[in-house]
Amino acid sequence: MPTSNALLASVEAKVWEQFRGRGAAAQLERGQVLQRSGEDVELVQFPLTAVLVLGVETVAGEGVNVALLGAEGAVGIFEACGSRQNHCRAMVQIGGKVWQCPAAVYRALHEASPGLRTAVHKYMETLLAEARQNVACNALHTVDNRLARTLVDACDKSRSLQLPITQEALAQLLGVQRTTIAASVSALQRAGLIRSGRGPLEVVDYERLEEAACSCRETLAFSRREIQSRNAPVCEA
Repeated sequence: MPTSNALLASVEAKVWEQFRGRGAAAQLERGQVLQRSGEDVELVQFPLTAVLVLGVETVAGEGVNVALLGAEGAVGIFEACGSRQNHCRAMVQIGGKVWQCPAAVYRALHEASPGLRTAVHKYMETLLAEARQNVACNALHTVDNRLARTLVDACDKSRSLQLPITQEALAQLLGVQRTTIAASVSALQRAGLIRSGRGPLEVVDYERLEEAACSCRETLAFSRREIQSRNAPVCEA
């Protein structure tokens, strides 16, 4: 069982046995587009080692990347059980493996596994907490602090200090101009926290970079612990 994904790890062993072989692990390369907004949900994808970037678009055709997603979550888990239509773009930011299953298989797995339903519910709460905190973060903290948090989070999700993330992608994630990110990258590099050149951005001092990150990282870590520690059952329809 691919237990590196937190949601899949919540599925009971006897339930997983029923679904073995109805999905499969896939190796994905950086830049692959997994879904586009407006398309029907055909696959639900659980990152194992890959890191995905989620993007949204306006009706005017403007687009921006808004979040990184790793082995803590999945793409399509809410929509597959709801509207059955994608509402964001998902692209591979850091290549690696994902576990993929057809949407109908996921719905059956979700129905059969109380553990998965509880994990998905807690994941939804966590995403809401992160969205609210990010609004506060954008208003309260400097770009340097926010960039440091984003890079540390990316290291955690990818389990690597080598980050193939462009400055353009970072600018979109933080909602600032490319020139602003370039200045922040230079500042962190002068401080000896990262190394940025032609290849992947490299974190050379994770501990100090974490210290430079804004307090939202600690706030969100506390929220996640609180949500995960609760044992209340998921509300049934």
